[in-house]
Amino acid sequence: MRYIFVLLFVYNFSASAQQIDPRQKTIALYDSILTTVPREKIYLHFDKSTYLSTDTIWFKAYLINASLNTPSTLSGLIYTELINEDGEVIQRLSLPTAFGLTWGSFAINPNNYKPGKYTFRAYTNWMQNFGSECFFSKDIKIIPLGNSAPTTINNKNSATAKTAKPDSSIKEKLRDLDIQFLPEGGSWLANRRQKMAFKALNSNGKGIPVTGEIVDSKQNRIVSFSSNNKGMGVFNLHPQQDEAYSALINYNGITKTIQLPRTKNEGIALKVENEYGSDSITVTAFSTLANQEVTVVGQARGIICFVASVKFNGVNVKVFKIAKRIFPTGVCQVIMFDEKKKIINERNFFINHHDQLKLSISSTSLSYKLRDSIPLQINVVDAAGKSSISSFSIAITDNQQVAKDSVNDETILSYFLMNSDLKGEIENPGYYFYQPSEQKHLDLEALMLTQGWVSYDWDLTKKPLFITEKEYVISGKVSNIMNKPLAKAKIILMGTNKGFMLMDTVTNDRGEFVFNKLPMLDSASFIIQAKNEKGRTGTAGIVLNEFNAPAPPITSLKNPVSEKELGDSISKNLIATKSEEYKLTRREGLLLNEVTIVGKRTIKGSKNLNGAGEADQIITDEELARVSKKTLYDVLSEKVKGFRTGYPKKSTNRIFFIHFNVLKLIIDGIEVDFFYSADGAPDSYYHYIKSYLDYYQAEDIKGIEVMQNRRFSSSYKSEFMDPRDETEYSFLEITTKTGQGPFLKKSANMYLLKPINYGDNKVFYSPKYTVANKSDKKPDFRSTIYWHPNLLTNEKGEGNISFFAADKPGDYTVWIEGMDLQGNFGFKTLKLIIK
Repeated sequence: MRYIFVLLFVYNFSASAQQIDPRQKTIALYDSILTTVPREKIYLHFDKSTYLSTDTIWFKAYLINASLNTPSTLSGLIYTELINEDGEVIQRLSLPTAFGLTWGSFAINPNNYKPGKYTFRAYTNWMQNFGSECFFSKDIKIIPLGNSAPTTINNKNSATAKTAKPDSSIKEKLRDLDIQFLPEGGSWLANRRQKMAFKALNSNGKGIPVTGEIVDSKQNRIVSFSSNNKGMGVFNLHPQQDEAYSALINYNGITKTIQLPRTKNEGIALKVENEYGSDSITVTAFSTLANQEVTVVGQARGIICFVASVKFNGVNVKVFKIAKRIFPTGVCQVIMFDEKKKIINERNFFINHHDQLKLSISSTSLSYKLRDSIPLQINVVDAAGKSSISSFSIAITDNQQVAKDSVNDETILSYFLMNSDLKGEIENPGYYFYQPSEQKHLDLEALMLTQGWVSYDWDLTKKPLFITEKEYVISGKVSNIMNKPLAKAKIILMGTNKGFMLMDTVTNDRGEFVFNKLPMLDSASFIIQAKNEKGRTGTAGIVLNEFNAPAPPITSLKNPVSEKELGDSISKNLIATKSEEYKLTRREGLLLNEVTIVGKRTIKGSKNLNGAGEADQIITDEELARVSKKTLYDVLSEKVKGFRTGYPKKSTNRIFFIHFNVLKLIIDGIEVDFFYSADGAPDSYYHYIKSYLDYYQAEDIKGIEVMQNRRFSSSYKSEFMDPRDETEYSFLEITTKTGQGPFLKKSANMYLLKPINYGDNKVFYSPKYTVANKSDKKPDFRSTIYWHPNLLTNEKGEGNISFFAADKPGDYTVWIEGMDLQGNFGFKTLKLIIK
């Protein structure tokens, strides 16, 4: 009903509307953009934001239509990435998505994840059309297990602070202070009373509270001002023509002078009054221009809420009073366009109808004992009090080990309704949604006046470069030597994905092929081969439609985890608690050895099925560099003990062995036997493998891993060999510098594909304590007590979960957030005491 009312309002708007045509063109433009290039948004809920180097990162993703807030029907795949401070993507998953929902986990491997700050990023392929500013991103920390927070540096800093001059740090902060003055609507006209917003940031980009005065060129005090604790504020000023104004900024008794923007003598000004508690907003447009026609648009999330054409003749003031109910909850704009559709004024404001989901969490008690079973009942209704089927994610964490701020931290409400429509960082976004008040409304106004908005504009003559992906497919095109499409070509896909896979298809009349309805992909590697209609390969060439990942975010400075962050009480408790758990486990005889994290020899980029560094022998890049011109055969002969040629039982054909095990060669995760065809010639298989060993030189190789004993070879045997085969094998995993697999020469009719993993469907482990095992001596010091990514409420809006308390007394935070199918979001927390 809201959008029907909007259209009625559009066409019946009478305040100074002069022409119908401009309005109709504007409406048609907005409708075309919404239809042709609809937007998506993603929000991720994590179990926590600080992790140990042995933890798992648990998360759930919510994908919505950016304009309607309903679950997106565009994309069926969400890409999630963890990026280190060097801009390297350490891990990437491609997660299948249904009804806008998916969830997954990243297991932190201490060999790949160094302690520091990481960026967790999520997006769809379609979202790449609109730039990385539309992606979801969150900073997380990984801290080392052990006493890694040196006290000497902290002590040194403390000593320096004592000997430094009292005002030196304040002066330094003030010198680095960045303060911006932003006139409402973007234009500051002389002889017109207007709002001036300002925002003060320190060198780290964080808001800093300041006070100050505005003075004219004769140093006459005009008005004083003060910011909130986030460095933002607003004041009114009536600037005089040809007068210059300055701001005297005060921070802890130190003053800094900044020039205000110069006023304009002619132009158009825009003012929006969004009073707390009022049911309407007042829009005032002022112009000094004659015969100037503008289009005034009220919009939210790329949807028009009202539109009018206004013509100014000289000094004119136009005032519109507009009902707030025509706007949805969230960030809204009033925009003025000139006749060429160029924006000349814009003003953000925030509307909150308090129409989101109402959640309640209850339990039989708010206080429990160690290892008690704790039941929780969740009930949800919409703004009208009607129950609805909704999907929620729940994280329950120990407050002594995990820092969570239910008042200020980002939530699904603050992200979808505010953060995602504004540019730049927003400090303490949850603050604006917790217990709304008039002061928070004023703070929101200051935020809206100082923060840029994410435009939903689009040039309809421009074709989107990135397609929507409903599911993961392998597709491409085959052409002949004349670059003409090859119809009815046979395409063979073979490779490994938790076992051997073999599929085939044929190309259509345009030479196109598709493999769809693929199984879940986990560390898969495929070879795609094309043959023409007659089964020949000589003239067929493949072009594959591969996913093009966006560039990682650029960071100008590395941001390692600081000593202060490692030394804060929560991080100290997290490290100390895990260390205590290990010590108690060892004391009770449940561990044979001291648990320590030791750096292993690893090969970056290796496809080792056992994990990084898990092999009987590892030859690294450094060792290979010393014999760079030797062949792989020579390197193996010199460095791999037991490498030899020989004859298997009852055979006269030579093959390669390591000791008494038959050798199998794996290059970049692909077994070279995929391409072997026996021809009956003597020693055929030996010469086939030898051709690879002679082709590669040490300088081509990043590392060699030997899987000899069953501890390491069994995973390879189950992956590559027939389970009925009783032969003992040793496997060589060769990681090349190109990562292109076992190709001696580039073949146009063959293509190596390594799809992005879907993940491993790992499930959060939550222990269950009964009478039989409640007295178990094994310590339980979980930091994330419980994680449930998809609690579905029934038609009555009800849902139930239960979990068990751990072994540390203290208090827990229950954090639940989610959405329904109608585009309503909900968030709630609860505190539990554990005695």
